[in-house]
Amino acid sequence: MRPDFRAVFEASPQPLLLVAADPPRYTMLAVNAAHALAFATTPEALTGWGVLEVFGSDPEPEAADFRDAIQASFESVLATKAANQMAVRPYAVQTADGTLVERYWSAINAPMLGADGTVTHIVSAVQDVTGEVLERRSEEARLLLMREVDHRARNALTVVQSMVRLTTASSLDEFRDVLDGRIAALARAQTSLAARRWEGAWLSEVIEAELESLTERERYSLAGPQVLLPAEHVQAVSMVVHELATNAAKYGSLGVPAGTLNISWRRENDGCLLVSWVECGLEGLEAPQRRGFGAHLISQLSLQLGGPVAYDWLPTGLNAEFRIDLGSATASPAI
Repeated sequence: MRPDFRAVFEASPQPLLLVAADPPRYTMLAVNAAHALAFATTPEALTGWGVLEVFGSDPEPEAADFRDAIQASFESVLATKAANQMAVRPYAVQTADGTLVERYWSAINAPMLGADGTVTHIVSAVQDVTGEVLERRSEEARLLLMREVDHRARNALTVVQSMVRLTTASSLDEFRDVLDGRIAALARAQTSLAARRWEGAWLSEVIEAELESLTERERYSLAGPQVLLPAEHVQAVSMVVHELATNAAKYGSLGVPAGTLNISWRRENDGCLLVSWVECGLEGLEAPQRRGFGAHLISQLSLQLGGPVAYDWLPTGLNAEFRIDLGSATASPAI
């Protein structure tokens, strides 16, 4: 019994097209059900159309690139009389409800030769490779995240070693409390980074995480645009705020019943963020006579962020400012 090749074509699970070698139209003479299903249409809706015509006269860039790749592949088949493998390309498919679904495609376009050796038709076997592309992308993202976590972990351990070595206190209990606070601040910074897959952290959340561990919410206020800190600045900002807040809780406005703390930030013309730290409610505050490890830590970290901290020791409380170089970071409406 002679096989019915039309039936084989129609029943194939591989999306298939039979295309006339009639450039530039490349008329679709036969479209199997698998191909129509892959592109959310019907064989009847495609049959008789030119392959390049279905993209319209002015397609979106992604569709235009896909169309041009098909044309280049067909032209290669005609010129070489050999099959051509198309590279994987994105082309979203619109479902019946109008939703665009991300898809990635490849195809092998092969010639059918006539008795005289000329190309009479092109058979196009299309393959949906979306699963493979997304799996590869997921694996690449996982490896990138693992490298980033490894880098951050090594960096955090280095910081902890420095804290242990340089922290000083008058007693073992005080040493334990100071060191515990600094390591906790470092851990909160890592948590903020992990929440956004190590892409950065919101400045307001970083500041509030530090203040919540030391005082009540009604004792402080925050004002400024919602800014996403670059990942490399999150840890430094967290530690600077922790040291300032710890000092305020021990010797400043957060250590007296009537004391308050106002923190605000604004974007400067040079693209940097200026953060203002204003303590109120004290009487007769004087500048400290010596600099401890906390002050040295703030000094080192602030230089990494964008410049030295400016201190103004007013009788009513400390006023301080420090800068954060945001680079290409963007700001959203104010909180």
